[in-house]
Amino acid sequence: MSQIDNEEHTWALIAWIIPLVGGILGIIIKPNSNYVKHWSYLSITFGLVIIVIDVILGILSLATFFVPFLFIIFKIIGYLFDIAFLVIWIIGILRERAMLYWKPPVLYDFAKMMGAP
Repeated sequence: MSQIDNEEHTWALIAWIIPLVGGILGIIIKPNSNYVKHWSYLSITFGLVIIVIDVILGILSLATFFVPFLFIIFKIIGYLFDIAFLVIWIIGILRERAMLYWKPPVLYDFAKMMGAP
């Protein structure tokens, strides 16, 4: 593994802290850094997963608005996903600060499909 300088470390953190947008910025500003690209692709994937799941759960919540039991179930599922996203986000921050190439199972598979190093 090559040495990671402070600027790459900072841009990788920015990429992860701001899902989707931070990842795009990281790729644009540090295109030659594999470390920044790794975290940028993870960030873009993480942002897209958050958006897709929230949209799906939002549509299901709206579709079941007049069925209180199902509406409450979908709202609870949405809150559980939000907590899971927060935990993954915090773990990602800790892994990036430790300068690790973190490969969370599903996120990294999608990031690889997009071209992650």
